[in-house]
Amino acid sequence: MNTTAPRSPSVPSPTQLLEIATTAASAAAEYIRGLDRDGLAREYKTSSHDIVTEHDRASEEIIVSELRRLLPSARIVGEEGGERPAQEPAPGAEGPQVSFYVDPIDGTSNFAAGLPLFCVSIGVSIGDDLVAGVIDAPVLGQVFAAADGEATLNGRPLTPRSTRPAADALVLSGFPGQRVGNEFPEFAARAQRALENGVSSVRHLGTAALELAYVAAGWADATSLATINSWDVTAGFHILRRAGGSIRTWPGTGGIEQADHLQPAYVACTGQERLTVLDELHEELQELRNAAL
Repeated sequence: MNTTAPRSPSVPSPTQLLEIATTAASAAAEYIRGLDRDGLAREYKTSSHDIVTEHDRASEEIIVSELRRLLPSARIVGEEGGERPAQEPAPGAEGPQVSFYVDPIDGTSNFAAGLPLFCVSIGVSIGDDLVAGVIDAPVLGQVFAAADGEATLNGRPLTPRSTRPAADALVLSGFPGQRVGNEFPEFAARAQRALENGVSSVRHLGTAALELAYVAAGWADATSLATINSWDVTAGFHILRRAGGSIRTWPGTGGIEQADHLQPAYVACTGQERLTVLDELHEELQELRNAAL
């Protein structure tokens, strides 16, 4: 879902919203680059597969502080702090709310292990419409961004390309993943084999935001996950679409259709051409989830 809603004159433009998001992401990235990542203390949220460090929280607080300073009338949805309502109403604004979706460190396991594959991700919506996004990989020196013009990498436009046929396609994905394996073990085992046999190669980077950015850049043909949160994908979805890519989403275990960035399952391709094997596996998974409701 990415329809265009009328904006109040008091709501910043997509370009202005991207500037705000980029400023906040840059402040967090600068903090992260200054860290000594040896011997980081980690905590576990839901399991040993879901970790958090003190720097995830510190990075989010830096971002929230910048967003509050630059646009106090915006709602903020963060991975660590949850939903923070607007501090003050927008002057004379009647209509859709501006929301920032913040992942302060996407790829925390990589970050804590000393790998460079992690990023700060901030997506922006007006109501349900995605209008801007920035993904800043602090150690790699890569900043992907888009508002209502071309998607860019370090200020240079990303050139759209077609999705390669399955036999030549590189997929960046952890699909079906641990959670689907726990939900439907027989499907998960079969789906993993079907995906690995159905495309040229599969790699899992451990960061949904960077996987989306790399597909947007045309460095891979598709990415897909079956259980995800809005702060992981909002920026990446917008950047990928502005780069000429295509996205399909599914409602998952909740069974309720929502805006794409609020849906928990997706397949994103670098072009408008689709990888049928991934779409069909997600259709089958959704049928299993519907039957279990």
